[in-house]
Amino acid sequence: MTPDPSAAFLSVTVVGGSNMDVSAKAHSAVTAGDSTPGSIQYSPGGVGRNLAENLARLGARVQLLSVVGDDVFGRQVVASTAATGVGVDAMLTIAGQRTATYLSLHQPDGEVAMAVNDMDILESLTPEVCAASPALSDANALLLVDCNLAQPTLAHLLGLKRKVVVDGVSVAKCRRLVGLLAGVYLLKLNHLEASALSGLPVDTPEQCPAAVQHFLDGGVERVIVSHGASGLAWGQLGAEPFFRQSRKVRVVSSTGAGDALLAGAVAALLAGKVMKDAVEYGVACAEITLSSTFANSPDLTDAAVRHHMSKNA
Repeated sequence: MTPDPSAAFLSVTVVGGSNMDVSAKAHSAVTAGDSTPGSIQYSPGGVGRNLAENLARLGARVQLLSVVGDDVFGRQVVASTAATGVGVDAMLTIAGQRTATYLSLHQPDGEVAMAVNDMDILESLTPEVCAASPALSDANALLLVDCNLAQPTLAHLLGLKRKVVVDGVSVAKCRRLVGLLAGVYLLKLNHLEASALSGLPVDTPEQCPAAVQHFLDGGVERVIVSHGASGLAWGQLGAEPFFRQSRKVRVVSSTGAGDALLAGAVAALLAGKVMKDAVEYGVACAEITLSSTFANSPDLTDAAVRHHMSKNA
């Protein structure tokens, strides 16, 4: 793959959400108000934490600034994250608060039917806490943030004059980025988030490139807008947006696929790859994750991604 020297960094610092994922998958179509047989499991999650774990699995040097409660879930999240190779020295334990939790219910095909998130503890990750953290002392590290963070914290981090990657997280939370996007190195949104943030209709895959162009015109350097199983659009300053259709893959669970996509793209950019190659690498990471019951596939490695890409070339 052709290198892009302007995109090479030494490491990544992730600032964002850590939580415990409690995931249920129904064996038959979910009926409102009724109990549906299925399977339930729990595992460490959170957009920021997932991104950090995926990056570590792909060989990046990464540290995580996040918060957990002084409870069983919190201790499990920190220990499990450290075991994947993520630096957790900057993670904070907040006494008297519960660790953030994400509860999701999936249809038999793996698609999310509904979800509830309890992320109040992330309000503790204030601009003052971030400013005092040694995790942000490395000016050469790429900074990756998610919109689980409060708007003042996002504003602080995006004002640090660093190369910043941003994940929109959700329709409600991506709106915290209004007025803050100029100069962002890479912005990743799904089509619903892109519509909410741009005001443009992004109902169909064909409308995704226009949304990408909107953010490029606003000063974002690189943009990815995904449209579920249809594919994604991507673009960068000085190049016309392009829509890439998805391959058909077996879906066990869609949870974490978007995180894997962004982590893969960032890992490739860390290695100096051009945007097109970074997107292809990220898509391969997402495809591997779609076939896993976990939001972070234990099978995700650089070697596995390269093998997957060679099989589908």
